[in-house]
Amino acid sequence: MNSEYHEMTGAVHLHSDFSDGTLSIPEIASIAGEKGLNYLMFSDHNTLAPKHQGLEGWYGDVLVLIGCELNDPHDRNHYLAFRIDREIAEGQWPEQYVRQVREAGGFGVIAHPAEKRNFSEAYPPYPWTAWHVDGFDGIEIWNQLSEWAEGVTRRNLLWRLLHPLRSIRFPVWETLERWDQLNRGKRIVGIGGIDVHAHRFKVFKLFPVEIYPYKVQFKSIRTHLLVKADLNPEMTFRDAESHVYEALSQGRCFISNHSLGDACDFRFSAVSSDKCYPMGSRLVNEPPVRLLASMPAKASIRLLWNGSIIREAGARVLEHQVIRPGVYRIEVFRKRRGWIYSNPIVVEPGAND
Repeated sequence: MNSEYHEMTGAVHLHSDFSDGTLSIPEIASIAGEKGLNYLMFSDHNTLAPKHQGLEGWYGDVLVLIGCELNDPHDRNHYLAFRIDREIAEGQWPEQYVRQVREAGGFGVIAHPAEKRNFSEAYPPYPWTAWHVDGFDGIEIWNQLSEWAEGVTRRNLLWRLLHPLRSIRFPVWETLERWDQLNRGKRIVGIGGIDVHAHRFKVFKLFPVEIYPYKVQFKSIRTHLLVKADLNPEMTFRDAESHVYEALSQGRCFISNHSLGDACDFRFSAVSSDKCYPMGSRLVNEPPVRLLASMPAKASIRLLWNGSIIREAGARVLEHQVIRPGVYRIEVFRKRRGWIYSNPIVVEPGAND
């Protein structure tokens, strides 16, 4: 299915020493290359300094793209702004910076939208509350650091520090539900973010521990892209960048929890009139549409329609004949934890619906 596309595996939502991360961009890119990643998308807080200093580009086989993370005056409504060349002034409200990113031709993603934690005053939640604002391109449907922090208690803190990857279980249902609803109107791309900082933290104020080193976090949430060319260092940065954002803007991507296994080669497609449509597509239910999902290994598969489960199977392949229009997407589980989450295929009403 979709053999014309090339798969790229990467990490989105990274912080470096340009804001509150702990390593330089070249150091982080080197680690990513060792872990088999193809691209990285940095979003340091309220700065494009690394982009202005020429740090975008190829680092070996790893493509580095640079954006920034914006926030409102209350340090809420965090927004990942990519493919912009000028910094957005601080102290603005979501209505303003979402519009400015859109006007600049950028690609904007709502970050960790459903945070609610109350474990520590030093690390408060940073939820998205400005749902009245229009113009964003995507939502971070799974944020690894947010999930880790949301589940921390004084009793389990040490365990979660020693076994960080085991805390990755599922995206927040509230976020998935809202994402399904939004996609009924227009394409809103779902991505997975790791939100890596590699903070150094003193456990019970006694001994220092680095929360999620880069090399560990690169084993967690990954965003896989289906691009139209085989991206490699022989290609110019601008051409490679264009292919990445084209795939993202079209929703040709899926999210995986790499700690449960390599999810490369997962595919979710629609077939209509002998034409194959990849995930992210919107097509009319005329003639009848058939959905196909294939896994890299046998797993527990769910097919959802408008947020409701309509098919479940323990298999490597799932097929479904579309009866009614709506938003269709795939969830895959291993070891009773979320492994793969596709972007949806939206089937619009045909003449007979």
